[in-house]
Amino acid sequence: MYELLKSFAYLVFVLYALSSLWLLINGLMQLHLLWHYKRGKKRAAAIQQMPAVLPFVSIQIPVYNERYVIGRLLQSLAGLDYPKDRFELQVLDDSTDDSQGIIDAEVAWLQQQDIQVSVLRRKDRKGFKAGALQAGLPLCKGELIAIFDADFTPPPNFLKRLITHFNNPKIGLVQARWGHINEYENALTRIQTFMLDTHFSIEQSGRYHAGYFINFCGTAGIWRKQCIEEAGGWDGSVLSEDLDLSYRAQLKGWKLVYDQDTEVPAELPAAIEAYKVQQFRWTKGTAQIFRKNLSLLLQTAMPLSKKIHGIFHLLSSFMFVALFFNALLTVPMLVFRNMYPEIEQLSRYTVVASLNLFVITFFYYTGKRALSKEPATFLRHYPLFLVVNMGMAAQNCCAVLQGLFSKKAVFVRTPKSNSNTQNVYLSQRISWLTLFEIALLLYYLGGVVLSIYFNDFFLMGFFFMVISGLAFIIFHSLAQTKPMLQLKARFS
Repeated sequence: MYELLKSFAYLVFVLYALSSLWLLINGLMQLHLLWHYKRGKKRAAAIQQMPAVLPFVSIQIPVYNERYVIGRLLQSLAGLDYPKDRFELQVLDDSTDDSQGIIDAEVAWLQQQDIQVSVLRRKDRKGFKAGALQAGLPLCKGELIAIFDADFTPPPNFLKRLITHFNNPKIGLVQARWGHINEYENALTRIQTFMLDTHFSIEQSGRYHAGYFINFCGTAGIWRKQCIEEAGGWDGSVLSEDLDLSYRAQLKGWKLVYDQDTEVPAELPAAIEAYKVQQFRWTKGTAQIFRKNLSLLLQTAMPLSKKIHGIFHLLSSFMFVALFFNALLTVPMLVFRNMYPEIEQLSRYTVVASLNLFVITFFYYTGKRALSKEPATFLRHYPLFLVVNMGMAAQNCCAVLQGLFSKKAVFVRTPKSNSNTQNVYLSQRISWLTLFEIALLLYYLGGVVLSIYFNDFFLMGFFFMVISGLAFIIFHSLAQTKPMLQLKARFS
């Protein structure tokens, strides 16, 4: 029995070390993208010429129950400084609530402004967002297809800035950079910008300058219609239809462009449950695309570095699996450290993996600075971003496992609320994920108790970080449940 338990202790250590190593390797891959970003930044961007004849652009707007934000988007599109006879709006309305009435009123107003606009309503939501885009595609008159989610507000010069890239007939997509309408609304919106700003300033830019695969981000981009069709169209069987089409298009030989200088502001989820829904969908969808497209990527002839970065790109969500299991193993690691001197000695070497903390801190700091964010602002909010990201690993790990092993793909769109408006789209029930997070919080508190009992504080810093992240998520999740909202209303 003693030898069996000791063998199990070694197994726990090996798994802990491997998950730590994966996180470190993932961080080093990010640093490689940072290096490409720095190199690309030094190169002067080619001046793009406006085409002699402006191409006709169809603007697709997929909508599902967006009463708070759809009017704002349609009004911003009315302000495009593009000839009205050279673009059309196509509202793909799958709504089941009063969003339909808002859309109809806005469409009538747009028509009075001599803007070409049509509304397509399907009998069912088959294929969800991807199904709506695919259903509307044959009806689009334009050779170029712009796509906007309902919470985005494109600047007037959006079309004129992006269409210049299509002078090259091999360009299949141009993706703009996301901005933020409500970055300063609360702590949650502030910390979301760390990941998004770094993705758009460093990851997308680094991949683009290196010639690696980049991805359409679901909105704020313009596709060439021919590219969509040749790549096989939109696939509603996966949740990250944007990443899926991006890879299929590039594997077909099309080039994708990232335009960092064009910013399109969007609304960040201001409630924790909306953020969790968004992250679950994105994470599960990325895992689905890994499962679907990995073999195609491996079979295609291309430079090895491009293939490796493509694999890590599709595996990006696996970071949460490594982080979750790494965290889960800390408690048995603590116990076995104090049972077996060999494990205690070996565990000291895992400190090397903590270099990843410095790597990702530098990575995110550079990402924020790339958009001229103040260092003081970074230092003030980065710790919360770090611990919340650790707390989110539990639900995102579940999302990855679902994406890898389940073919079911129900698209749950991120509830938008237009800032301080009470969001009727948010669930007020305690979800199974919140109960799971509460159980994990108690588990890690047990790790703190054991650390004190053993007088071993090797993992205490980690316990403090993950407990802080889970406590933040749980507190804000419970604050949005019906009993807490009723209690708040009673005393307000």
